[in-house]
Amino acid sequence: MSSNKKAPFRFLLMTYQTNRPLILVLLPFLIISNIVGWIYKYYEIITLDLSFFVGGEGDVSFQIIDGIIFVSMAAISSVIIVLTLKYDLERFLTIFFSIGLFLSPISILWLHGYLIDVYLQNGQYWFEISFALVGLITGILTLLVFVFNKGNKHSRNLLIVFLGIVMGSVFGLLLSLTTFLTLIILISIFDIYSVFKGPINKMFKKANMSYEPISNPLVKKETAIGIGDFIFYSSLVTFTASNFGLAIGLAAVVGLLLGVVFTERLLMRFGKFPGLPLPIFLSLAFLGFGWLMSHYFLNFII
Repeated sequence: MSSNKKAPFRFLLMTYQTNRPLILVLLPFLIISNIVGWIYKYYEIITLDLSFFVGGEGDVSFQIIDGIIFVSMAAISSVIIVLTLKYDLERFLTIFFSIGLFLSPISILWLHGYLIDVYLQNGQYWFEISFALVGLITGILTLLVFVFNKGNKHSRNLLIVFLGIVMGSVFGLLLSLTTFLTLIILISIFDIYSVFKGPINKMFKKANMSYEPISNPLVKKETAIGIGDFIFYSSLVTFTASNFGLAIGLAAVVGLLLGVVFTERLLMRFGKFPGLPLPIFLSLAFLGFGWLMSHYFLNFII
């Protein structure tokens, strides 16, 4: 997260920009993510062996390696971006971003359609085709808005929210418990380094984005939330709802929102602050407490 002025290179940092309190922005977003996770759980849509790299059912150490690989991929991508900025390879950076921004919505939405088609087992591929077409349209709009600067703030914000849900929910739905926890914890730790010393800090400087603490509460502030924050917030809530149910998913939402409130205050104080650690760790704490309540305390009382 950051409090900033208008950036000349929007495609470097895809952000949701708002003057409203972040809790009002994120509440409906997280509720939708919770419902998505619950729907997949209720209808038992996820019935596949979903190990990605080396993980397998029951192989905890391999599932941890899966999570480390995911984080390493994110770190390597960040390093590539920093190197292109350092050596003024803007054209390569634009192409690199354009390919990713175009293909990601297509592949992720196709995957949602594929999961539904597998669940229905009717030999038809209409959901795969329909979702891929929506992904194609989304990819084109994403290029126009973020690379070619054809949209306004509202169109950018709408795309950030939509991409956050569809992309974040995939991580929450497909990863095993061990892999997901490894990913979400390590990526939160990496976010601290990235914002203060690492890739995000360098990208903000390259884009001439300011870090100005706001001490006067009467000053109208604009806050930017990165798309990565949206993706991992959505993934955690979706994961919780799809694995533990709607009620514990709501507990995770409460923890996330509480962490966002604390993060926003620190953001206004310091001018920049990582958006993942406090919300993620508080949400995990609320998730754990909700699980303990539902499995031990309530059963003991009953």
